Amino acid sequence: MSAYVYRPRRKNQSGKSVPEKNYRGRYRLEGDYKVTEIALHTSDKQVAQKRLKDIVREKEMEREGLIAPKLQRESADKLLLDHMRDYIRNLETLGRDDEYRNRLEVRIERLVKECKWRFAKDVTTDSFSNWRSKQTRFAPKTLNDHLDAISSLMNWMVESERIAANPIHKVKKVDKRGRQAKRRAFTDDEFEKLLTTANPNRRQVYLTAAYTGMRKGELIALVWGDCHLDGERPYISARAVTTKDSKDATIPLHVRLAAELINARPDDANDNTPVFPFMKDISHAIRRDIERAGLVRIDTMGRKLDFHALRYTFATKLAREGTSQRTTQELMRHSDPKMTAQIYTDASQLPTFDAVNSLSWADKKRECEDSDPPLISPLISPLPADVSGPLLSFADIFNEPAYAIEAVDLESFSLTLTHSDGFQNGVPTGIRTPVAGMKIQCPRPD
Repeated sequence: MSAYVYRPRRKNQSGKSVPEKNYRGRYRLEGDYKVTEIALHTSDKQVAQKRLKDIVREKEMEREGLIAPKLQRESADKLLLDHMRDYIRNLETLGRDDEYRNRLEVRIERLVKECKWRFAKDVTTDSFSNWRSKQTRFAPKTLNDHLDAISSLMNWMVESERIAANPIHKVKKVDKRGRQAKRRAFTDDEFEKLLTTANPNRRQVYLTAAYTGMRKGELIALVWGDCHLDGERPYISARAVTTKDSKDATIPLHVRLAAELINARPDDANDNTPVFPFMKDISHAIRRDIERAGLVRIDTMGRKLDFHALRYTFATKLAREGTSQRTTQELMRHSDPKMTAQIYTDASQLPTFDAVNSLSWADKKRECEDSDPPLISPLISPLPADVSGPLLSFADIFNEPAYAIEAVDLESFSLTLTHSDGFQNGVPTGIRTPVAGMKIQCPRPD
């Protein structure tokens, strides 16, 4: 180990080398390869030597584990809420949006209050687990969100060397499979009722959300300068600073929606004027509108309707209209197609029954035997009352000589067909096979 104090030298205006006023110190602890240099902020050599000696001794004790690092010791006396405020300011510097920071702050403050945490040393696995075990108001996802919030603060404090380790890093998340709240899309009828109930301002918001898939935060940040409504292909330019993935996006608009927005724009609005300045309370407002419209907010399957369900509605409408998954993924701005198909598309509104019943059936013979005969009506003359005996060739009707009339039902005025290998002189030849399930409804005689 080596340590000494010195006064750096510099050249004055005449070019002469002169010492600076204050001393600096240099030291290298055992095992170090680099020399550490520090300012001692004194012009007294003895004071400088004393300060350097104290610093070196402190570093050696930290290295041997006899005391915690200085920053950790200082952090230990700082209130946890003060650390949280430093963390939130750091997130703001990193560009995290207001909504994310606010949610984080609310959750951490709730834990600090209800777990009675004052300092970082109070945060323990037991104290958090005890709080979580008593919660009946929160869904599993919300409980996990609280764990993520306090863990993110603790991890940041580790990274900034305020604490040595995250005290709750071993706490397991709640298993939310089958217990998490799910959303569903509004049906067309439900959406019409919602629009009828809402006031004109909220009606514009709901229409925009349901026909663009834009998120709440994006709609809050939307200004008139982002809206390009006059061209043949109207669109919204979502700025990177407003989008979830921090990328610019071009969002095409339904021409009817563009017309609605044009009519809604105030005369005194400029490019920086918010399109929806009344969005702050929209999550609560839509809940009230849902109740007033008489809609079921949470159905029997536990799926809920809320503002974000309008984004589900957009994806589901696209799927119902037969839009390709790749196009829907692009419009939803998802990086993972599974998110579009499995999460945001409400399968209960897809025409699954019609799709299944549109498939061609393989077992034609069994199908005919098991079903009632369908009636078809070719343009043939009414049958005389005494029809019997000779078989009538079908060639003149359908240009299909392999079909013939096998029997006539005079009560229902219908014909039963047979299929044969062919006809010779108007008579079927070869094997004659009844065409099961096939009758022809004839015009009744006058």
